[in-house]
Amino acid sequence: MIDARTVFACIAVVAFLAGCGSSANAPDSVPPPIAAKPDVLVTLDGEHHICIVALSSEAQGSTIACDDVVPFVRDELRVPGGSIYEIRAIPKVEQAELAKVEASLKRAGYRSGAAQPHR
Repeated sequence: MIDARTVFACIAVVAFLAGCGSSANAPDSVPPPIAAKPDVLVTLDGEHHICIVALSSEAQGSTIACDDVVPFVRDELRVPGGSIYEIRAIPKVEQAELAKVEASLKRAGYRSGAAQPHR
């Protein structure tokens, strides 16, 4: 016959193994980490009131109106929402203009990866 200790040990082992299940279905409580390298670089040129937008893998960017940054990133560069952007500024950029570009990128679902303060 099976004694009580054997039954208890079997139940304990089964309970322990059930607790080791996959966490793939667990809800995401922490957002994915910010990449060390942003997907998109946006440089605001305050003197000329334009933005220069480039993929991080490109040596040169495209010069566009700052109001068109999001459509350009989404439609021309085909960067999906949730990707990382970094904003840089050439001196004499108005903070309101910088904030407007940053807010439009955030509303479109892009994430800031700024590792350095805005200049």
